[in-house]
Amino acid sequence: MRIGLFSDCEGNVAALEAVLGALRGYAPDVTVCAGDILSSPFSPDPPDETVALLRASDVLAVVGNNDRYLIDWGTHRWPHTLWMRLRRSDPLGAWIDQVSAGQALLSSADLEWLRGLPEEVQLDDGRVYVCHGMPGNCWNSIWPRSPLYDANVSDMDRAASLRMLGNAELALCGHVPEPWEYRDQLPDGRELRVVRAGPRSDSQVGFAVITRRQQAWDVEWGAASLRGGT
Repeated sequence: MRIGLFSDCEGNVAALEAVLGALRGYAPDVTVCAGDILSSPFSPDPPDETVALLRASDVLAVVGNNDRYLIDWGTHRWPHTLWMRLRRSDPLGAWIDQVSAGQALLSSADLEWLRGLPEEVQLDDGRVYVCHGMPGNCWNSIWPRSPLYDANVSDMDRAASLRMLGNAELALCGHVPEPWEYRDQLPDGRELRVVRAGPRSDSQVGFAVITRRQQAWDVEWGAASLRGGT
């Protein structure tokens, strides 16, 4: 099985076009977008362009924390969404008052499509777990915990999050400023390999191509250059 992984294009159409084009050259069995499809409250490009491109590209997408704001505003989920965000260590920004205006830029069809996306999925008979930040919370991370953003993730939270992984041996995530890999240990003693994909810079989008060869996973890193980038 071969998986193409990218994340955190955050409504930048040129970045999305670049990484999708680069990944097609690897002929993955499935291409995964690990969230933050759009930026909240406002994306740099019209959000309908991002949604149209993703829908036409047959990408398996999960939602990220930026997406959750836009999806949940005005619904019964909104108090829970704010509660999940407030579990992070850093303060909530004043921009939160503009989320309704950001949501209004989405067509009803695009908003319905985004609301139909999962937060987490499993692939390859459960051997691969896909989420945005950490299992159970797309705002936080346990790989590793950041003293700025994730200092309030307790050891109990971390243990509960790891139990959600079931028989996974590989976790694919975003929620990072650049691609990197992390090794962890599951409660049953097995090693968990964590691959996180995110933008490298304003001119390049990082991605990973993960290939299962018998019982092992090979990870190849790449970067797609935006038009006019270096």
